[in-house]
Amino acid sequence: MDANGPRSGDNDDAPRDPERGDDGVAPGDPSAAPRAPGRGAAEGGPARSRTILVIEDDQGVSDALVGVLSDEGYEVMTARNGAEALARLRDAPAPALIVLDLMMPMMDGYAFRAEQLRVPSIADVPVVVLTAGAAPRAAELGPVDILKKPVNLAALLDAVGRYV
Repeated sequence: MDANGPRSGDNDDAPRDPERGDDGVAPGDPSAAPRAPGRGAAEGGPARSRTILVIEDDQGVSDALVGVLSDEGYEVMTARNGAEALARLRDAPAPALIVLDLMMPMMDGYAFRAEQLRVPSIADVPVVVLTAGAAPRAAELGPVDILKKPVNLAALLDAVGRYV
């Protein structure tokens, strides 16, 4: 998150700098170098968990996120709603990051986040929110990022790479 709060995913058709690639990084830019496994916001620090919990009720979206994140070397757990996620979190070590859909049956993302913040063992786990539409209350959840669906994979991997 920058000083202005959570960022919105880059899903628009803004013009790109012709000197930069599709990912917005100039060729040879050292910031484009791959990150060392297990390192994120604390570059150079001890290896951290590479587990991500994806909470998403749409099976197709969930499968796509799992595929992309797994291909990048992350361990991925899934849950179809907030209640299932809380149950999984009771039985497993805390993940390094949670990717959270807002609109889900049984327990939506808002209710999950409220519960997450009440549980000391998972309260500090950063959350990237996914939203299909305008979600003016999303920023109130305190996410590290807000990404619009359909998810821009480069924006997702950028957000994940900063925290995992």
